[in-house]
Amino acid sequence: MDSDQLSLDADLLEVLRSSVTSAVESGAEFVAPAHVMLGLLADPRVGPAIAPLIPRERVRQAAGEAPQRLPDVAEIPEGALPDGERAPFVRRDTIAFRSRDGAHLLYLDADAFHVFLEGARRASGIYRVKDLVFAFTAEAVKERELLDLVGRDPQAVTKAVDAL
Repeated sequence: MDSDQLSLDADLLEVLRSSVTSAVESGAEFVAPAHVMLGLLADPRVGPAIAPLIPRERVRQAAGEAPQRLPDVAEIPEGALPDGERAPFVRRDTIAFRSRDGAHLLYLDADAFHVFLEGARRASGIYRVKDLVFAFTAEAVKERELLDLVGRDPQAVTKAVDAL
């Protein structure tokens, strides 16, 4: 592994798989921040710590509205392919994860990808669920839509997870 690469913790992968599953259940073609928050709430360790602080109904509402939003991601064109050959899948300027059952592969939308990258910047060696929560709370003070998902007191969410 290159020294500038991060390993994704198994619990973080499960959160992201739960996020994809939530997106599929809401009919979305991309994973929005609300789906990621639902994935965090489903985590057996972090979920109970943050659940009392998160406006769950607002998160569910935002997840339901996500299919109507543009994902703001771009398709990356394939290089030259031999005549008659098609690319195996569409590549985008974001990252994709599989659902819990492995049947679906969805990309993060631009906002969810931004939060994901912010968590990666905070990680040291291994990207953990905590890093993703910290990214949400840090970005929530800058983005109104994220603040609606995190709740009125992002610092309380940070403290609840930091104590784990």
